[in-house]
Amino acid sequence: MGGPQNVFVFRAAKLDFFFFFIQSAAIISANIVTAIASFVSLGSIIFFCAWCYKCWKGSGDEKDGSTESDYDSSSDSQVYGIPGHKYRAYPKYASLSEGSPPAKKLDSQGYQQMKFSHPPTQEYDLQAPQPDVTKIMIPPEPPLIETSPRTEDLGKIFFSISYDSDEMVLLLKILKATGLPAKDFSGTSDPFVKILLLPDKKHKMETRIKRKNLSPTWNEVFRFEGFAHSKLLSRTLYLQVLDYDRFSRNDPIGEIEIPLSDVDLGPTILTFCKDLQPCKRQEHLGDLLISMMYQPTNNRIVVVVMKAMKLKKMDIIGSCDPYVKIYSIYGEKRLDKKKTTIKRRNKDPVWNESFFFHVPVDKVRDIRIVVTVMDFDRVTQNEMIGQVILGYRTTGTSLRHWTEMMGNPRKAVAQWHRLQIY
Repeated sequence: MGGPQNVFVFRAAKLDFFFFFIQSAAIISANIVTAIASFVSLGSIIFFCAWCYKCWKGSGDEKDGSTESDYDSSSDSQVYGIPGHKYRAYPKYASLSEGSPPAKKLDSQGYQQMKFSHPPTQEYDLQAPQPDVTKIMIPPEPPLIETSPRTEDLGKIFFSISYDSDEMVLLLKILKATGLPAKDFSGTSDPFVKILLLPDKKHKMETRIKRKNLSPTWNEVFRFEGFAHSKLLSRTLYLQVLDYDRFSRNDPIGEIEIPLSDVDLGPTILTFCKDLQPCKRQEHLGDLLISMMYQPTNNRIVVVVMKAMKLKKMDIIGSCDPYVKIYSIYGEKRLDKKKTTIKRRNKDPVWNESFFFHVPVDKVRDIRIVVTVMDFDRVTQNEMIGQVILGYRTTGTSLRHWTEMMGNPRKAVAQWHRLQIY
């Protein structure tokens, strides 16, 4: 009698144990799934945070200057809006007295484009022998002030002005320029005109670029709206002719300033022909010590960025975070690009970093080395402090440095250069 009952009890115990095992396995599986989901969620959060940090740290290339598309707009007119005033440009507008054609609105920044920055990477040529900077003869530091006035003929600019007192509109027509000096290797220039109503320097207007032309004709009209006659008397018309450069800063050719208080403003069209004057000397941007060595057997030039001194302050604490970009350019083609490291909060940085540029012997006379000192900014775009351009087709200190380097192959030649804005 006890046998079947014991068997039934045993089977019930096995069934309970089986259900207990299944329930435990389900709980364990659920815990494993929960742990995996938590791990995946945590990993996703970490990846997203890392991605956000990378984007914050740097979201684009540093600003290298205006691009060609900034100036070659296909529209027939542009509008520049300023609080209280409207500046309009009407290219190829035939007459000052004709009606205003329809205009396409742009922002007040004009043609400028902005690219945001990321920290430059170090680009040493570690496999090549590094020059011994301790054996380079360093020239004396340059004086703070440079006195070498320019006397060359910079050409003439032709323009006309009229004023409509009823509509409070000043009309400026940029007609043409003649006898401009050549700025390019090809013996020509790509000129355009920058226009300001001083003392306002933030908002500017520009004509289109005229390619390879030393006597360009624009016939472009610009409207300055909302200016009462009494207000214009406190303004100065500023015109600057520049040579457009795809890879570096545009090269100023000449400028003029006309106080509007000296002009008989009215509906009558007044035509002017003015000699372009040398651009006023800019503020001191700093000095850069560069060493160069030509190695003819390897067809290369060794550039050593040694140090800088008295760099312009670029932030609110009166300092800067400088680094140096170096381009090798042949004609209009950029061949190579190098960068130094960043020197944080240092107006007198020391780099002593070497870079190698391959220069075929048949191109050495047309190669130029563009050295640009930049101020790194983590949040906004990097700003240019100043430039040095080296090559056979330069002038002054740059040409002397290049000539001495080429005349002394396999010898490091150091030279201080004053930074400029081209």
